[in-house]
Amino acid sequence: MILKNRIDNFSSSAAARREIYIFFFFLIAFIFFALYNDWIYDETTSYNGVRNNSVWELLTYSKFKLANNHIINSLYFRLLQQGGIIDVVYYRLLSLVGFLLFFIANSRILRLLKINNLYLIFLTVAPYFFYFTYGRDYALAIGCFAMSFYYLLKYSKDQQVKYEYLIVVFGAISTLSIFSFLYGFLSILVVFGIFKIKHLKSIHTVLLSVIVLALLLYIYKVGKIVNANDPSIIGTNTFSLFKYGTVSSIFSDFSYREYLVNLFFNSANALRIITFFKLLIMLCVIIPMFYVRKINFRKIDPSNIKTILVLLIFLPFLFMAAANIFTGALYPLTRAVFYLHYVILLFVLVSTVTYSKKIIFYVPLIILCLTSFIYSCYAYYDLSRPNIKEAIVATKNYPLYVLFTNDKNLDLINNLSGINKENITEGRGTENIIPLVQKDTSKIRYIICWPEYRDSCLVYFKNTRIYKYRDGYSLIEIHR
Repeated sequence: MILKNRIDNFSSSAAARREIYIFFFFLIAFIFFALYNDWIYDETTSYNGVRNNSVWELLTYSKFKLANNHIINSLYFRLLQQGGIIDVVYYRLLSLVGFLLFFIANSRILRLLKINNLYLIFLTVAPYFFYFTYGRDYALAIGCFAMSFYYLLKYSKDQQVKYEYLIVVFGAISTLSIFSFLYGFLSILVVFGIFKIKHLKSIHTVLLSVIVLALLLYIYKVGKIVNANDPSIIGTNTFSLFKYGTVSSIFSDFSYREYLVNLFFNSANALRIITFFKLLIMLCVIIPMFYVRKINFRKIDPSNIKTILVLLIFLPFLFMAAANIFTGALYPLTRAVFYLHYVILLFVLVSTVTYSKKIIFYVPLIILCLTSFIYSCYAYYDLSRPNIKEAIVATKNYPLYVLFTNDKNLDLINNLSGINKENITEGRGTENIIPLVQKDTSKIRYIICWPEYRDSCLVYFKNTRIYKYRDGYSLIEIHR
């Protein structure tokens, strides 16, 4: 017995040390990326949108009426702006807080489910990985969603009042961070209601209901403002729930289809391979869902982790369909449903480790993890390329034409970094920019553009040189 206790203590301390190593590995990796990566499109949109707004104006969406107004992030941006802070890394600290919550929640969840904490890597290296480094609210949303889910699992075993409040508070913060996380939070509340059904008659039920109803009313009101004023929000009327919609976008995220298409946009063979790869990833997500033993069909246990995860996967789709039918809400896509990516990964993990120890059953899990890992490594390699600030400095004495569709990254970086380059011309497409470049009599001119514009620009000019920049941007040097 003494020997067994010593072995258990050693195993426990080893697991704790491993958890600490994993946490600091990711924390350092995220800080590094946050320090050295440029302002991204959404960050610059928020930075510009938040300026000259009061707290009340931000809360009511009276001026900044775009989906990009993630309310908690916007309030944080406003606080930093009032303090005169311009370094981008400070605007990303809130996302590191989101990672801390996410890590704490998942380490506790895996401990609760008696799953090796090495799988924290699998749950972290995912399509939402780099959102832990951006000045957006996605990291806080998914971190709070994971915390809410953790306390739901705790409540399923032990119906304590404190867990009720923690479920609702973290779920509410998650929803306020990203409004489309409301569907995930409502799904948690449905499962929560199943366990609470015997304890409905209490003052706590009334208080929690008031919080949820106030949240729903606020989101409904500001959601109508955003739908009426932001034509580029995630999801459009032409998108469905499935094809070219929410479900399809989830599989695209797991296969990094959008990024690969941008990288190989001019290669038909590569595009066909990307399509087949997406199908492979779809199978990797779907197959583990069928790792079910006969005993699971005998009784449906609402406290079973798989039952809870299945409900949290399918209920959001029902809420999305209902919201679309009754309120005209648009179907959210990609990062707007990161909570579904997370729940799906949890389901794949739980199904795999509880079904069999044979390596063949781990193949889908390994492929999913490797795909995200390879993409993450490439993103870090991409940091070795010049950034937009260096492009502005390199072209300071020459005309620079910008082919970013409604993108203010370059303008913001130019101003905040103190370069103050003046001869910059922005355009929405080649039809706007190319005539201006052709009329320019300068000996050397430059075009900086997204990947999809590069080849169409080169058609018009002969004496050119191309420089590769981060995120696939190209700087085209044009000589007369």
